[in-house]
Amino acid sequence: MYTFTARGPSEGLFLVKQALEEVGKPIVTRNGAALEFVSPVLIHYTHPKERVLFYKERDANPFFHLMEALWMLAGRRDVKFVNNFNGRIKDYSDDGEIFHGAYGYRWRNWFKKDQLDVAVERLSKWPHDRRTVVSMWDANTDLIKTNEHKDLPCNTAIFFKQRNNKLDITVTNRSNDLIWGTFGANMVHMSILQEYMAARLGCEVGSYYHFTNNLHAYEDVLAKIKHIKPEYDPYLTLGKDGLSYKPPSFVEAPDYFDKELQQWFKDSDRTLFANEYLFRTCSMVRSAWKCFKEDNLKGAFSFAEEISDRAWQKACIEWLTRREIKKR
Repeated sequence: MYTFTARGPSEGLFLVKQALEEVGKPIVTRNGAALEFVSPVLIHYTHPKERVLFYKERDANPFFHLMEALWMLAGRRDVKFVNNFNGRIKDYSDDGEIFHGAYGYRWRNWFKKDQLDVAVERLSKWPHDRRTVVSMWDANTDLIKTNEHKDLPCNTAIFFKQRNNKLDITVTNRSNDLIWGTFGANMVHMSILQEYMAARLGCEVGSYYHFTNNLHAYEDVLAKIKHIKPEYDPYLTLGKDGLSYKPPSFVEAPDYFDKELQQWFKDSDRTLFANEYLFRTCSMVRSAWKCFKEDNLKGAFSFAEEISDRAWQKACIEWLTRREIKKR
């Protein structure tokens, strides 16, 4: 098994990419030629709140990553909302309306209970509990004799462990694309879930462990990030006077967060919440994207400048700038 330790996705992507290029074995998949590790991989994130990926070569869409994470936390599975931020994601829906394997829906609705609520209750009663597992894989609908579904959960379960007033999580994964999944969307999804759960438990965010049985990358995509530099991690310089940056709290009023999140999806971007991150970061990101979609780059940049979390602000502005250059 291969094991890697990184602060966040920027360092992790560089380290794991380098290793895959050195030891990866070529395979032919239904999606094209790829390299894969021959054994499982474990990635340990020491600073999971540093979740934003910045490499221009990777060109990750920060708008999509944050909005999809909120959509998951709200327990949704509709195509319409996330498709607005990623026009290709609808291709993974069986009917164009809902996703079969949507993680958030499985967390909060699929098994006829809110698994996150139960997990909080267990860890509140028994802080050292070792039985708190949130499932995303359902053998009744996923382990079947056909390949009829376009969308089966890649991440299968999450283990929670609370020690020394810190919440650690371990995410298990059956198959992961390291560029699009592991160090892109998945790191944002799961670290935001971890921070949300820690806030509800009144403890700090600990380590995030990501275990994947099959970690791979498609060769054509891998070639595009061949020259990324390991030292590029703005979290180390985004703070005051060029020092390291501590991201603001995602959840400030945990007792109100779930209700306010549902309201956030319904209201205009002028609504204020007890959980200020929803307005000062999430609403600004959503408004900037809306302007971008309306071909109003000036408005998009204006809203992006108002994003309070400097990491998301930087990522959004850099992403928009790359689009502006292409347009010119």
